[in-house]
Amino acid sequence: MSASGEPRGLARRRSRTTRIALLTLGWVLLVIGFIGGLLPVLQGWPFGVAGAAILYVESRWVQRKVRRFRQRNPKFERTWLRARAWLRERRRARRAKAAS
Repeated sequence: MSASGEPRGLARRRSRTTRIALLTLGWVLLVIGFIGGLLPVLQGWPFGVAGAAILYVESRWVQRKVRRFRQRNPKFERTWLRARAWLRERRRARRAKAAS
């Protein structure tokens, strides 16, 4: 928790049941994505990406792993920062459009 009493980083206050449901959904999607990568019938990457995104938001362990990976791979870090900047600009543009 930060000095203002709010959780730091991506963590939000959620009920225990919601948090467990989201973590379970994230892992299930990640496993389906992995299996889909092995099977020629099922496209696995959308499930893998969705599962990884849910886990990244909900799990501090996954956040630490991603942070270490980013530190060891500068090319990925640059892409990560560009993607975050693009999302930030997109959000800003949507807010400006909604305000007008």
